[in-house]
Amino acid sequence: MATDEFDIIRRHFNRAELAFTRAGVALGIGDDCALVAPQPGMVLAMSMDLLQEGVHFLPGSDPYLLGQRTLLVNLSDLAAMGAEPLCFTLGLGLAPQPDSWLERFSAGLAAVAAAHDCPLVGGDLIASEPHRAATTVCIQVHGQVPAGAAIRRSGAKEGDLVFVTGTLGDAAAGLRVLKGQLQGAGDDLQYHQPLADAFFVPPSRVAAGLALRGQATAAIDISDGLVSDLGHILQASGVGAAIALEQLPLSPAFRACIDDTEQLPLAVAGGDDYELCFTAPAARRDAIEAALAAIDVPLRCIGRIEQQPGLRWTLQNKPVLLKAEGYNHFRPAGSDNAEKS
Repeated sequence: MATDEFDIIRRHFNRAELAFTRAGVALGIGDDCALVAPQPGMVLAMSMDLLQEGVHFLPGSDPYLLGQRTLLVNLSDLAAMGAEPLCFTLGLGLAPQPDSWLERFSAGLAAVAAAHDCPLVGGDLIASEPHRAATTVCIQVHGQVPAGAAIRRSGAKEGDLVFVTGTLGDAAAGLRVLKGQLQGAGDDLQYHQPLADAFFVPPSRVAAGLALRGQATAAIDISDGLVSDLGHILQASGVGAAIALEQLPLSPAFRACIDDTEQLPLAVAGGDDYELCFTAPAARRDAIEAALAAIDVPLRCIGRIEQQPGLRWTLQNKPVLLKAEGYNHFRPAGSDNAEKS
């Protein structure tokens, strides 16, 4: 049994599988600061996400899966910028947990860290307030990208095509599975596990982000839903978009488990997909499709950037109204917010 903060860090986080060495990290855990040295010609890309028990993950979640999810959703931000992962720091506000929880959580982190050559280099650990007994996880990821090559949200141009990787809505449907809100019938039950997996272990799109350097004009990761996150690109770029709803990529599991009337709103607003939404000139479409096919990343063109501001939906080339809003942490409870745990 770990006895204090430093014992927990030593036993569960300052371990070779997680706090390993790599080029670009001059000093990891052990001093007041880590020392990071990006390669010549590179700039640092940094992002931080907070995950709160009861908001971003359910109480009682498997700590191994939670460890994976925690790092994957942060690496998704690097992917959207076309950045290569370098290292990360961890902040943990910890509810009372047994050693077995800490062991599994750190093992989940280590599995993703090793797969991306992205070691833990420091952080902080506190005990949560007793009356709350909720765990909060904060990760800051550090990456590197050639100077001037980062893919930003502000580069979309009229005539660009709009693409998304993977499929949409699976994580939101998976959250319903985890909450016991999808009972299913017959063969539909076989799809519950893939949907739950989509919530806890979203596919890494880091390789896709690297492949899109010099090809995509703008990009973002889909964390709060397509409607919200594509909206950020449109606002930053000063443009609009028309999205063909029949082109949205939906998985067989999603189609089988979600009622037809809910599929489109949930796919565009459910959130937690951590897929990439990006824009690119039509002339680059073939090269982009070939590049992503070479690394086995599914891709779908779903629309086009237009000069007129705003997001418009079409179905079989006809304008339609779709009531859907992405997740907003500060929208009042009980309002029409998107799916979160």
